[in-house]
Amino acid sequence: MLSQSEIERYHERGFVVPDYRLPSDVLSEMRAALDRLIADNPQVASDFMLCPHLLHDASQDMEGVVPLKGDRIWLDYATRPEILDMVEQLIGPDIILWGTTLFGKPAGVGMATPWHQDGEYWPIRPLATCSVWIALDDATPENGCLRVIPGSHKSKTLRRHHSSPDRNLTLNLELDADQFDESEAVDIVLEAGQMSMHDIYLLHGSSANSSGKRRAGYVLRLMPASSHYDHALGLEMAPRNAKTNLGKRAIFLLRGADKAGNDFRTGPDLDRPAAVACPP
Repeated sequence: MLSQSEIERYHERGFVVPDYRLPSDVLSEMRAALDRLIADNPQVASDFMLCPHLLHDASQDMEGVVPLKGDRIWLDYATRPEILDMVEQLIGPDIILWGTTLFGKPAGVGMATPWHQDGEYWPIRPLATCSVWIALDDATPENGCLRVIPGSHKSKTLRRHHSSPDRNLTLNLELDADQFDESEAVDIVLEAGQMSMHDIYLLHGSSANSSGKRRAGYVLRLMPASSHYDHALGLEMAPRNAKTNLGKRAIFLLRGADKAGNDFRTGPDLDRPAAVACPP
């Protein structure tokens, strides 16, 4: 569980690194699962692998974006009770998993992620999500660890973004340069097995990986079930979100009850359970 000071730090700074790490055997399993996923999807760049927890992910079925052949083991990793316990302390007891991402960032050629706010991309109203960034490798400034601007979430507003044509970025929507001061940024340095948690409005990004060491991370997107995942809005946003079509995303109720009339039957992989049994 998070301590009271960790909870306060999350709300004050927009992120926290819990005093917790994955067991070494689980970390080894996740690394092996990542190797299998990369081998099974040679057509997908390991920098940015969307929704590996879905068996048939059509959320990427847009021109120029290749669907990922997923593995249900990534859903198991996304529903570990000790992680959900910490998330519950931050967003409440009713929790929906609406997405996951693997950032492989290979040694020497790993792409940068532009400065952005997650909420600029996501069809959730009201905007609310805690992202859990799990380090599968050591994440350092040298290999492109996550960088954030502490406290930038506090206004709970989206700042101005533009569409970037740079193909060497993992995302295409980027904060305008006059919307933030990069000199205020701090690096989130993690050892393999550690994790960070950040707010949907927090300004963040990461540098390219020119080092000799990979920087892989598995990210969970967890929203309170008091918010609505709007699939229709996701379809409207699709032309601007060049990397993914969020209008066809499958979502899962992990804990508690849905409070906002969410649709758990839209999207691919319809043999999935609408709710996932996770110990409270």
